[in-house]
Formats: sequence, structure tokens, C-alpha cells
Amino acid sequence: MNIEDVKQIPIADYLHSLGYSPVKQQGNGLWYKSPLREEHEASFKVNTDRNLWYDFGAGKGGNIIALAKELYFSDSLPYLLKRIEEQTPNVRPVSFSFSQCRTEPSFQHLEVRDLT
Repeated sequence: MNIEDVKQIPIADYLHSLGYSPVKQQGNGLWYKSPLREEHEASFKVNTDRNLWYDFGAGKGGNIIALAKELYFSDSLPYLLKRIEEQTPNVRPVSFSFSQCRTEPSFQHLEVRDLT
């Protein structure tokens, strides 16, 4: 899995695989008790539309790789990618393409003739 693949993994799914569940939902925001520290009130927000997180108590945030850096205390990108992939074996990014599949037309024009 490369960096772009990992960035497509939903942070909410990644947190779920680590055993964290949201405390509440407001619009596109999921609120958690921070996985980075002990707390009693939820101050860790995941924006599900942008797939970004922010910990208001710690003043830190970012993408899934930035979260893994905080969780695993490492700056080694290969290590972080491997840890994320190992933790989310059943969570895969959705791949899509803008190219259209070629299909056979639903009708065929055979011949144009005058009516007589």
C-alpha cells in the first residue's frame, strides 16, 4: 500500500479498528475521546468529508499518517504505512476511475429506406 492508498482509508474506520468509537456525531464530524491522551470529554474530531482529524486538547491534527505518527511515536514513513496496513487488513481504499466502460449500444441502426 502506498501513501495515496493509505490516505484514502477512512480515519473513522481506522480508529474503530483500534477500538475507539465516536461519542457523538455533529454533521460531518465524529467526536471521540482522544486516542492520544486520557480525557473525560470528547475533544478529538474527525471530519468524515475531508478525512482529517483534529485534537482540540493537544492542538494537533492532520491526515491518517499524521495520526499514526502520534499513536506510534515514529517519523518513519515505511513503518507507519506498514502499521496502518496491518491494523486495517479489511479496510481498503475505494478505487475509482473516471474512464467509462465500453458497452454495446442498446439498439443498432441497420438501414434507412424510403417509404413507398
